[in-house]
Amino acid sequence: MEPVTSKLRRTRLFAQVPEAGLVSLIERPGVTSGAARDPVDVAPGDLVVLLEGGLAMSSNDGGDHLAAFSVDEGAREPAILYTIPRGASLVLTRPSVYLVIEGERLDALLSGEQEQRSLAALQDGVRIRAASLVKADPFKQMSFTHIVRCAEAMTTHLIPGGTDVVREGDPGDYFYVIERGSADILRTNDKGDDDLVATIEAGATFGEEALLQNSTRNATVRMREDGELFRLAKSDFDLLLKSKLLGDISAEAAAEKLRQGKADLIDCRTDEEWELWRLPSARLMPLETIRERTRGLDPNREYVAYCRTGRRSDAAVFLMRQAGLKALRIRRVGAGYIDPLSPALRERMRKAIRAASPPTT
Repeated sequence: MEPVTSKLRRTRLFAQVPEAGLVSLIERPGVTSGAARDPVDVAPGDLVVLLEGGLAMSSNDGGDHLAAFSVDEGAREPAILYTIPRGASLVLTRPSVYLVIEGERLDALLSGEQEQRSLAALQDGVRIRAASLVKADPFKQMSFTHIVRCAEAMTTHLIPGGTDVVREGDPGDYFYVIERGSADILRTNDKGDDDLVATIEAGATFGEEALLQNSTRNATVRMREDGELFRLAKSDFDLLLKSKLLGDISAEAAAEKLRQGKADLIDCRTDEEWELWRLPSARLMPLETIRERTRGLDPNREYVAYCRTGRRSDAAVFLMRQAGLKALRIRRVGAGYIDPLSPALRERMRKAIRAASPPTT
């Protein structure tokens, strides 16, 4: 049989995909052979490339065929089933050779090629920043166009080792991305000494907590060696990043998720506040510990964060989503937040959580 890559490259869909990309699509899960009436295992969003043979798609309720086609071995191009709706089933109508391609892998490959071509057309400084942001949290979940907007608004700064980029107690004014080098996060203890909280490397970000809470810096960030940082002013952070990285949910929807056991509740207040009052089933994670404790959270779970006014939960959700977690905040209503500790919401959430919790003895 003619090489599969050659057949794929004759189609408009795969003509511009690099050879290595085509090989990766073919190698996993691989070319498959089947007999007549064999089912084809696919998921919505996948593509089926029929190299030779016959294929029919029908609805699971026994309805008419949604699609049917065949390809002879000598055909110049394969047949491509591009869209597979939910509830559809596929079966071979005769001995066939086919390839199932995961839709997400193909999209990533095609978008990556488009991004590389787009990057080449940008000005040098913007191109360098955009190329780095594509690989850095929290930008991985954003569109390429939005990443370029962030790169255009940012400035690049070379920082000598030992320099305090931000100091604990200073007002929040910028958001930072480490392009090169590493930095220590330090927090002052009761004796006035600096305690090392964490060390962050290239690709990490910092400075968002003070911007989200409109407060002062809660830690000092000191470069460990000479490095390079991208900096975004607060006004641009609010415009370009804040809304993108804060997932909203209504109080009622949050209570329902908790009742059904579909989400976990994160309390990002202090230990002292926790001792005074807390929602049942909540997990205490003070804001200053969120960055370190995200490693212990399940990326397949949803989390609803709360505090007293919403300012700290904003920062907590930002950090959790930046770490790849599914985190949500209580949606703003009017000029402010629904206070998660207000009597009405407190009662709704208490009832929802109690209904979902097993009785204690």
